[in-house]
Amino acid sequence: MTTLAIVLTGGRSSRMGGRHKPAIPVGGRTIVDRVIAAVRGADSTSEIVIAGSAEGVGDTTSREDGIRVAREDPPFSGPLAGVAAGLAAVPPARSRTVLILGGDMPHLDAAFLRALTEQAAEGAIAIARDETGRDQFLCAAWPERVLRRRISELDAVADAPLRSLYDHVRTSPSVAPAGSLRDVDSPGDLEAL
Repeated sequence: MTTLAIVLTGGRSSRMGGRHKPAIPVGGRTIVDRVIAAVRGADSTSEIVIAGSAEGVGDTTSREDGIRVAREDPPFSGPLAGVAAGLAAVPPARSRTVLILGGDMPHLDAAFLRALTEQAAEGAIAIARDETGRDQFLCAAWPERVLRRRISELDAVADAPLRSLYDHVRTSPSVAPAGSLRDVDSPGDLEAL
């Protein structure tokens, strides 16, 4: 079973004053490079699609490492459109797991991502649950054929909430390691890191 990771980086970062969140350095590496490192730690052969802006990719990775870049259409039309663009950037595979990840989570845990992909390889839609009990739609693993079918069932993906991808499907939640799903949405979040 192979893995495709779609890393969503297409937001406006308005709460950060327009500063592209995934490109912000944390501990010597950009946030998006930290996400990529977690994906590679889970499966070193993963294909990766950056859905949105590639700004910040390259401090420890390069597009020559099998990283593709796709843009949601129209730009800034939301994470669901980013997922659709990421899937459209690669040909379908018979048996592949797709990780959907936010590009602003610098503490993702590679072992946890591996566990999610293993669940999806067994046919589950595996979703991360944070320590407060909330399911995190931006950290999930899907069997690719199920994800492609689900996206094709939606009327529209541009400006539609990501939550709609999960409507009417059964998910298998897994509790993530404490703090690993913290994202950077504001200057206060960044300072807390």
